[in-house]
Amino acid sequence: MKNTNPLQGANPVTGMKYRLEPVVDLLTGDVVGQELLAGDIACPTWSEAEWREWYAFLAEEIPLLLPDLHPCRGQPGLLFLNLDGHQLLDWHIAGSIRSLRDHARRIVIEWTEQHFHDEKLVDVLAKINFLKGLGFRIAIDDIGAGVGVDGLGRAGAVKASFCKIDGSYFQAIRDKGPDYLRGLCQHLSHGGARVVVEWVETEADYRLALAAGAHLGQGWFWTNSGPADGVGLQPAGLPCAFVEEKGAEG
Repeated sequence: MKNTNPLQGANPVTGMKYRLEPVVDLLTGDVVGQELLAGDIACPTWSEAEWREWYAFLAEEIPLLLPDLHPCRGQPGLLFLNLDGHQLLDWHIAGSIRSLRDHARRIVIEWTEQHFHDEKLVDVLAKINFLKGLGFRIAIDDIGAGVGVDGLGRAGAVKASFCKIDGSYFQAIRDKGPDYLRGLCQHLSHGGARVVVEWVETEADYRLALAAGAHLGQGWFWTNSGPADGVGLQPAGLPCAFVEEKGAEG
């Protein structure tokens, strides 16, 4: 059932690296898409200018990647891309994302937050709805997260195509059995969203996520890379939030 290690790539000019992690259908084992994560192992702490440069690079790189994402049962492979509210409202980054509108039906914007400012919520929601209007799909990240901003509230504010249960939360409650998680999965999928569980590491994790009613999974169970390989515990969807010029880490 396991796939090969995640694909990797880099900007040949700046050396900025990324990796692709599969998003897998729990029922069929099909890879329905890949999440594009900044950094070769962990999310880098780049400056604001570097994040702008990163998304400008992705505006050119993603169209080259999409043909390699194989279709699944007649549906094109999806690419999941993380953005936080500050990035969504940034003029430079927003322009890079808009330039991908011809590929919007294959791109899923993951809304993630490490630091959130309520006064900007209306603006962020307007931007998300604008992107939806262009054809981009939306995923809500970090649901159940113990750090940053729990995505559960954001899941209630946006009609998303995907809702992602935080990996650290899943690992913390996995001994409680599927009934404990089933209510959350049912709540998230009520509006039609497909539920993704992060940090699926073992056969037992896979069976738990499936029994709880989740639709998709991510993690070492499919990537053949784990603690034994010397890689520290890293959430599948660790948000790469803006690192502001003042040095605050997102």
